[in-house]
Amino acid sequence: MAKSANELIEVTFRDIKIYSDGNLVNTGDSEAFIYNGTTYLPVRAIGDAFKKAVNWDGASSSIYIGIQPATTGQPTVLLEDLDYFTSDMGLDNSLYDSGKDNVGTVHSSGITLKRGGSTEYLLNGKYRKFSGTVGLPYSRRDDKGEKIMRVYGDGKLLYTSPIMTAGVQPSPFNIDVTGVLNLKIEFDNSSGYYLCVYDAGFYA
Repeated sequence: MAKSANELIEVTFRDIKIYSDGNLVNTGDSEAFIYNGTTYLPVRAIGDAFKKAVNWDGASSSIYIGIQPATTGQPTVLLEDLDYFTSDMGLDNSLYDSGKDNVGTVHSSGITLKRGGSTEYLLNGKYRKFSGTVGLPYSRRDDKGEKIMRVYGDGKLLYTSPIMTAGVQPSPFNIDVTGVLNLKIEFDNSSGYYLCVYDAGFYA
């Protein structure tokens, strides 16, 4: 049976360095350690080194490296965790108002578009679906400026959001990105600032 109890263990830290194809892997604040003769490595750092998404599914206590089965209902990679290729918009990989949207729902992940422009991501054909919700943050719920998000795949328009302004509820989106190599998110805010993309992720 799987072990579920907490256990206090003694581990050894030796400033262990990890290399991938001769390149030193940056493990951030997570350090490799030795326990009972086995060396344990920080899985997210290793996933990053091999350019694989790493996701934790708390409901099943599972770690997914790379493709995540669609049956989990969780994205293979969150939008906020996907590094952009190029950007000329005001982009923040965190949520304004701590994720609270203009109807009071609190979201746990997403990004904030802070000024007009576009951001491109290299998907390299790895995903089949891009989904999430676009909406105004709570403290900007009275903003009457008109804001629109568009999503392009390899130069083709795939999605246009409703005009997001005061009185418009958050709008879910579900976009087919099968085979898309380059994905561009465009933010048109000719008047008004701040639009959030909530719970957004890519599914393999």
